[in-house]
Amino acid sequence: MKNKKGCDYLKEKLKTISERPGVYRMLDEDGKVLYVGKAKNLKHRLTNYTQEKRLSYRIRQMVSKVHDLIVVETAGESEAFLLEAELIKQFHPYYNILLKDDKSYPYILLTKEMYPRLCKYRGDRKKDGTYFGPFDSGAAVNDTIKSLQKIFGIRSCSNSYFGARKRPCLLYQIKRCSAPCCQCVSQGEYAKIANHVRDFMLGKSSELQKELTSQMKSLSCAQEFEKAAAVRDKIFALNHIQGTSAIQLTEATDTIAIVTQGNYTCIQLFFHRQNLSGNIYQIIKDFNLEELPTFLLQIYDKTIPPNVVCLSEKIENVTAFENALSKIAGKKVTVVCQNFRLTRRQWMDEALQNATQTLRQNVDKEVLAHENWEALKNLFNLTKLTKIEVYDNSHIQGASAVGAMIVATEEGFQKNLYRRFNIDQAQTNDDFGMMREVLMRRLKRGIKDNDLPDAIILDGGKGQLSQVLKIFREMNIDGIRIIAMAKGAGQHDKGLETLFLDTAPTTPIIPDHKSQLMFLLQRLRDEAHRFAIGSHRLKRSKEMFHETLLEIEGIGAKRKKDLMNHFGTVRAISGASVAQLMQVEGLNEKIAKKVYTFFHG
Repeated sequence: MKNKKGCDYLKEKLKTISERPGVYRMLDEDGKVLYVGKAKNLKHRLTNYTQEKRLSYRIRQMVSKVHDLIVVETAGESEAFLLEAELIKQFHPYYNILLKDDKSYPYILLTKEMYPRLCKYRGDRKKDGTYFGPFDSGAAVNDTIKSLQKIFGIRSCSNSYFGARKRPCLLYQIKRCSAPCCQCVSQGEYAKIANHVRDFMLGKSSELQKELTSQMKSLSCAQEFEKAAAVRDKIFALNHIQGTSAIQLTEATDTIAIVTQGNYTCIQLFFHRQNLSGNIYQIIKDFNLEELPTFLLQIYDKTIPPNVVCLSEKIENVTAFENALSKIAGKKVTVVCQNFRLTRRQWMDEALQNATQTLRQNVDKEVLAHENWEALKNLFNLTKLTKIEVYDNSHIQGASAVGAMIVATEEGFQKNLYRRFNIDQAQTNDDFGMMREVLMRRLKRGIKDNDLPDAIILDGGKGQLSQVLKIFREMNIDGIRIIAMAKGAGQHDKGLETLFLDTAPTTPIIPDHKSQLMFLLQRLRDEAHRFAIGSHRLKRSKEMFHETLLEIEGIGAKRKKDLMNHFGTVRAISGASVAQLMQVEGLNEKIAKKVYTFFHG
């Protein structure tokens, strides 16, 4: 059985698999997890993988790589849902449908303290207070907090800033904070402000407006017209916010629309929470409806499930999915499929319409990206093109020299794989030497980790290409295709580039500069250039930062080190007085005055 793999291995393994619910992991020959799945009946589900003719191309490809199988039985199907979601989060298997955005969704937190504050919050809800959300973006959170500050005057500053205030800040002057830090409002009055914010965010708008209206009338009767006008402005602002929102809820609800066009599926989720709404979506290729609960559990791992989840498609095992969501939420969650009435029907129609439009727009982009990638693959004359690396250098006459590498796949730029190289040896104005150092370091590491690209793009001409080919011969590397992109006559004019291929390194290729392929090559080159310049500026600023002190007469390496150890940063040193500088060991009054004069003139 050790030598068996793929379907043969699974058929042999099936003899020991039970018919209980559970979770399975498929592993390749290196022990890497290819896929995590769940099953109500493990034996029945795994038997399906042995019927090759019924499998999609993606699943057939996965099964062919299987060398090992790990099975964990669970008490029930809902436990299998939760374990599967946890394992997917842990291993990020290549063949599972993964949530693209790995960040948690932002919330607004109204803290529970003497003077509550309103702030943006991500992550586990460990802090005491009331949470509102989720929101679909940080910008939406910031806009909402700003609006609530304008209406209610609630604080948003950190506790350290709040505790250090001796007089009201600018937000008080522009009427966006009531300044409880300086007792411009009593604790009781501020507690009412916090309660008003909480009531409004929880959808208790009518009660709040009645209270504010009564307060405005009382102030008018007492002839406190300025205060009455301020309350009136709050009422108008609240009416405006409510007028722009079509959401009036008795319970939190998520509406999830699933639309398929050809090989692509759009899953669009609309959050409905009291006076809040937002949406997220993901386009997935070769999506199987059986994977929908698993995909949604990835979302609800990052945000609290609502009371009701509405799905446009009917799924199997609804009860088990409900139980899994209920365990995550700590409350009863209801899943409704297809049969909707009144408001929910309206929401679902809008969600389906949005999903259809989103899919139509994005599929066109996907198709175009695929066609461009195929054209690039043909240019390299490759049967398989999985990963491209693009290289560029940046320096000023050899100073602060940095090499940059970006990585692209058919899905786009893979920014988590970008690399910066601090160039140590080639410190002169020698682009060839810099590229050699960068490539040698990258290729040695790639050989060690068995992680080499299919193709390389260089920002340079045939000179750069010849240097790289020489490196490849020295290291006995074969099978990686190379293109060098030489700038046009104007050096920085786009559309005038000349290409040099490794198969004919001295023969220039004049491409069609208006083609989509050329636009793709320019975009790859420009991204590498952007990353290289940014890396160079970062390095240069750090070097300038640390060399500033050495320009002061009487400050050498030791005194610079003592100053940095004492103050931490050059900015802190520049703001120190002569007396504070003299507290540094070894700094007398004369040297301290020189340091002070250097920064202050």
